[in-house]
This record gives sequence, C-alpha cells and structure tokens, in this order.
Amino acid sequence: MKYLFLDVDGVLNTPSSRSRCCGHYIGIDNAKVLLLKHIIEETGAEIVLHSTWKEFWEKEKHRKWMQDEFAIYLDKKLKAAGLAAVDKTPDYADRQRLSRGEGIAEYLNARNWESFVILDDLQFDYDSCGLTDYFVKTDEDTGLTAELAEKAIKILMREKQ
Repeated sequence: MKYLFLDVDGVLNTPSSRSRCCGHYIGIDNAKVLLLKHIIEETGAEIVLHSTWKEFWEKEKHRKWMQDEFAIYLDKKLKAAGLAAVDKTPDYADRQRLSRGEGIAEYLNARNWESFVILDDLQFDYDSCGLTDYFVKTDEDTGLTAELAEKAIKILMREKQ
C-alpha cells in the first residue's frame, strides 16, 4: 500500500487563500485539492491525515456525526474532487504522546507498506524519525504546487528503501 500523509494548513491552504471555513478561518483551495488529486491518481496512494485538522475527524461512517465543522468541511472539499481521507495517524502509543514523526512511524510499523510521502509545511521531527527521504516540504505562503506534486509522485513511485 502507498500512503500520502497529509497536513492541511500550508499545504492545501495558505494565508492568501480566498476560501473561508467555519466563519473566518482560512479555507482549503480547490486548486491545491486538484494537485492532491493528481498525486493520488498517478500513484494510487491513500490519504492519511496527520494534520491538526484530524483532531475531530472520524474514520468510521457511523461516527461521522461526531466530527466538528472543520472535519466536515475537509471531507466535503476532498469529496468534491473525488477524494477521501481513509485514516489518521495515532496521537498516542503505550500511553505516550507521539510527535508527528512518531505518529507516522507508528502508523507505518503497524502496516505492510510499499511507499509513502509526507506533505507538510513544517519539518517537525522527520529527521530524527528517519523520514526525511519521504518528506515534501511546502512553503506556507504557496502551499502545494505542481512541482512539489511531481516530487511527491516520484517519492511514491520508488521502491521501498
């Protein structure tokens, strides 16, 4: 399986995004979602949330009613492009709070995976978790670009290292 670990802020939106979510918050840009769709169509990867937007996002359909307005909005924006997040990274393991990199590593350790890529505008602890080769850093002011989408595709299409 191929996984795309998705951050939202600074990837699918930027401070200049015109779209608004849940009142006055920065919304998700349709053009960025279409770039995400291109990555998914080219690679067959599944979207796994590792963003703060995952906090109230629910995987199971029977639990969707529990989502907050941000999670509902995210699902709608992805669905409009024919996409869906399939899961989210864990926040805890063995009662210990996980960092972003640790959450991704924990997620991968529990699964058989072929390749993965991380889309994020911040570095976090990806170096110390051995994830740097799979990390595509966006700029918070420009978000996901066509060039970065192609870089993500190349990472997802290479064989497991």
